[in-house]
Amino acid sequence: MGGFYTVRDTKGSLFECRACGRFRKEGVVPLPGDYVEFSTDENGSGYIETLCPRRNALTRPRVANIDMVVIVASFKKPKPDLLLCDKLIVEAKRNSIIPLLVFNKCDVADENEILALRNEYGNVCEMLTVSALAGYGLNDLKEYLKERCTCFAGQSAVGKSSLLNALFPWLTLKTGGLSKKTDRGRHTTRHAEMLVLEDLCAMVVDTPGFSFLETGNLATEQLWHYYSDFAPHAESCRFVSCIHADEPTCGVKQAVESGLINKNRYQRYLTIINELKDRRSREYD
Repeated sequence: MGGFYTVRDTKGSLFECRACGRFRKEGVVPLPGDYVEFSTDENGSGYIETLCPRRNALTRPRVANIDMVVIVASFKKPKPDLLLCDKLIVEAKRNSIIPLLVFNKCDVADENEILALRNEYGNVCEMLTVSALAGYGLNDLKEYLKERCTCFAGQSAVGKSSLLNALFPWLTLKTGGLSKKTDRGRHTTRHAEMLVLEDLCAMVVDTPGFSFLETGNLATEQLWHYYSDFAPHAESCRFVSCIHADEPTCGVKQAVESGLINKNRYQRYLTIINELKDRRSREYD
């Protein structure tokens, strides 16, 4: 925060550090989750000297060396942004990170809503329904966190900080809610912070909520490769280069028509395809 980084050493001590000046010249920014080499002077001021090689790095949320992304959405207030969920799943898979989709506030959802989402994501990634308020599903979520470095991501007001507080009451993270004027979440987490969970041999990163995510430099022809529910049907496509949008004799489109692929999820896929096409056209205009 404010140009300072909190660094935890191998003994568990915390140090407030600045990044070395050359990082700015090189365009390098330390991220939560980075392994670093640092030094301290006689006044106790710390300086990050070296960033160790990263296994992966996300741009939004800005974190590094993550094993799993917990993508948090809610059943009610705010309603789930499934397009954002799909984009986060794609970004996780692009970076060899395990996506776990968690729907919070299941205590105010009916069985049909839960069943519809299970049908939609059942063969896409692991999915949990939980309630930070009622305590439902928290033990299952805790099992997923063991021995992993996990990032919590999603919209504001879906309950990321509330879930972490319910799982680990000693954290006492600040929580917000919905703005009465806009019905959108207030940003209560203003920076990404790595939290150490010693009893689970794990770490989690609580990040600011956001409602928009671009899919980076992904090419249109690459997108479908991150849709595991498309793969079994792509073999039936007429063209090897099929992106499953406008092409004739497309196995994926046939699977959508026959109900083997969820129609709503496919429509969101087309939305992302169009966004990628628009971005490419702007780059070459």
